[in-house]
Amino acid sequence: MTIRGYKNSDFEKLVKIYDLAKPDEFSGENAKFKIIPLKNDDQMLKLFKDSNLYVYEEKTILGFAGHKGNYISWLFVHPEHRGLKIGQLLIKHILTKLKGNVGLNVADSNLAAKKLYISLGFIIEKQFEGKYQDTPIKVNRMEIII
Repeated sequence: MTIRGYKNSDFEKLVKIYDLAKPDEFSGENAKFKIIPLKNDDQMLKLFKDSNLYVYEEKTILGFAGHKGNYISWLFVHPEHRGLKIGQLLIKHILTKLKGNVGLNVADSNLAAKKLYISLGFIIEKQFEGKYQDTPIKVNRMEIII
């Protein structure tokens, strides 16, 4: 197992993981969303390029995470490799790189992600209404102080 910094040659593998895993982010929502592939989502591609990214690798890349400043902007694990603590290891790795107040946003309906973040010491600071594809969703702002 290796967690290492992102290389440009990782891009295609990370795109595949994102495209496979992104639908699960909203699986608890009543609305059904058409997920835009990462390569076609200009807003997400900009965030991708602006983030410090790390990959989890065991012979091949199984997940990735990233941050932009003290904001955790990415956490995606290949659906076939969930439940192996890959997400936990990636977030712990990022937290070793940061100091102070670290935050992230997560859909309120994304129970698995909220459970993971709470297990790592994040608390829900506030709940607000966000939008995804012009559809309102409840979002939790979660934070931890390092």
